[in-house]
Amino acid sequence: MSAAPTDANEGAINPTYATSQPEPAQSAPQTSDTMLASSSGPIRTAVRSVATSAAASTSTRPLSGIFGINKPSGPTSMSLLDELKPLFASSPLFADADGKRADDNRKRGKFGKGKGRGKWAGGVAGAPKIGQGGTLDPLADGVLVVGVGSGTKQLQKYLDCTKEYRTTGLLGSATTSYDSQDPILTRKPYDHVVPQTIADLLPRFTGTVLQIPPLYSAVRIDGKRLFEYARANLPLPRPIEPRKVTVHELRLVDWLESGTHGFKEPDREVPDEDKALVGRVLDMAGRKEGQTDTVKEDPTQPEEQPTEWKKLPTSKDAVNSTEGEAGPPAFVLEMTVSSGTYVRSIVHDLAIAAGSAAHVQTLTRTRQGEWSIDSSPAHAQSDAKQIVPGNCIEWKLFADAIADMQREKSDASYRSPRDDDGLRAWERLLLNTIVPV
Repeated sequence: MSAAPTDANEGAINPTYATSQPEPAQSAPQTSDTMLASSSGPIRTAVRSVATSAAASTSTRPLSGIFGINKPSGPTSMSLLDELKPLFASSPLFADADGKRADDNRKRGKFGKGKGRGKWAGGVAGAPKIGQGGTLDPLADGVLVVGVGSGTKQLQKYLDCTKEYRTTGLLGSATTSYDSQDPILTRKPYDHVVPQTIADLLPRFTGTVLQIPPLYSAVRIDGKRLFEYARANLPLPRPIEPRKVTVHELRLVDWLESGTHGFKEPDREVPDEDKALVGRVLDMAGRKEGQTDTVKEDPTQPEEQPTEWKKLPTSKDAVNSTEGEAGPPAFVLEMTVSSGTYVRSIVHDLAIAAGSAAHVQTLTRTRQGEWSIDSSPAHAQSDAKQIVPGNCIEWKLFADAIADMQREKSDASYRSPRDDDGLRAWERLLLNTIVPV
């Protein structure tokens, strides 16, 4: 069985309700997290150690190491790496002292196991080896850890470390992939769901849990999706094995009322003939209608008692929301999870447990290991605008550099700006950010 990555397979922003589990120190290497009391109890803040690269310099050639990119939503992770290859091939940072460059003619490849496996990009003449330590799906944005040169050998540890996510779920409908990129499979009422409904359910999905991937899109057995087995009325060759993961913290940080946001459900629906197969797919997988994909490993383990949910006026989503047509409300979660956790399944399952349906509209990885994007600390007030800076490079910097490089090729009179060392802006920032290996 193989499963599509969800990290694709995200710093705490003024949580208003939180449940947490003690996180082993070894599960998040090279981080420094503090605990602060909030109106909902102690939660982790976004105060983290920032990776430094004091050893990286223009005299160290060719440059090798690890750095983070803030990936935008839309492109695939590998397409960004493919765009970086010719840019890096144009840079003196990746040539040795004699000007010789790598001759990397490898094809694309993968390393690691399971969801969110690491990958390296195909070779480009004169470019260094480059790979990433955990895929983000096209919908997802946020931290993408990149290894270059010898740094690619260090990427495995980023597949195994804890990660933080921020995600928005839209109530009322579930899709085949549990996100807005795929067609609607089921619709459920949502008028009865209020913020406290979701808050009361968080402890059920916190701690050590067993998860199966989305049955209708992520699960393939011997290359076939479950719908294909159901259409042919064939039994599954073997049972679907759940994955054991840990949800260290799960927080409801915002509730967006109907008409106060611009999120819309997909305009496509699964054909009726496929909807008729849903019951058969569930039976084949040993599942029942209304059963969640995420369950406690030990159902007898006592759960933390939820507390009253109170919204704090600091949500990024609420500030950026726009008036829209009346429709279902949306909820925003933040979570700290172990490697391999299906974030979409948690959104999907919370809605099922609430007697409704939901799918993911936004998904942001805000932290992976020691790499993070800008975030607001849990104790910040809305008018303070306190931001804990991240240490990832914005993709726009590289996109602008790629456009400059292409202009240089087409316009002989144009040369992109360089500093006294002959470095372009992206090269200087990379030197200041990369952790040399």
